[in-house]
Amino acid sequence: MLDEIGVLTSYHWVSASTVGSGLVARLAEDGIVLLPAVLAALWFLPRRGTAERRQILVACGVSLAVSLVLVGVLSLLFDRARPFVALGIPPLFPHDADSSFPSDHTLVGVALVGPLIWYRPRIGGWLMAWALLVGAARVAAAIHYPTDILGSAAIAAVPTAIGIRLTPPGLARLPRVRWLLTAG
Repeated sequence: MLDEIGVLTSYHWVSASTVGSGLVARLAEDGIVLLPAVLAALWFLPRRGTAERRQILVACGVSLAVSLVLVGVLSLLFDRARPFVALGIPPLFPHDADSSFPSDHTLVGVALVGPLIWYRPRIGGWLMAWALLVGAARVAAAIHYPTDILGSAAIAAVPTAIGIRLTPPGLARLPRVRWLLTAG
């Protein structure tokens, strides 16, 4: 019941304005692209601490890979009607009527930047806020329920923990990777 209220309230508020619905639709559909773009920029940023920064970014990559596997598995296990199907409202942008849970954008986005929260809280916090804003936009676009976003963000702690835990010991054992992390 609260899930439906959350979707309908945000949907009607946003769809009351053509500009607002257009911005929310763009954010919900393509906003997640900002996260890997920022991480790629951080990889090539020429500053002190390049090796350490790249180790953190490799942790983000490990977390991303694990989250993609997790999304695939969870998508097979859950079949929840999307809000635009269940509530009979048009979504703000065209979308398949597949399962609403998990939210791929949220789970992958939060997992991707999760290690940054651990190692670099300032930038990680901003990127995490962006990932959650994309999730909120997907609720307002009638693509997900609020609990899809919250549940996916919570589940993203698993790949984040794996990325944080496995990366430093694995890097120390691989000379080629160590060279890549310290090069240029």
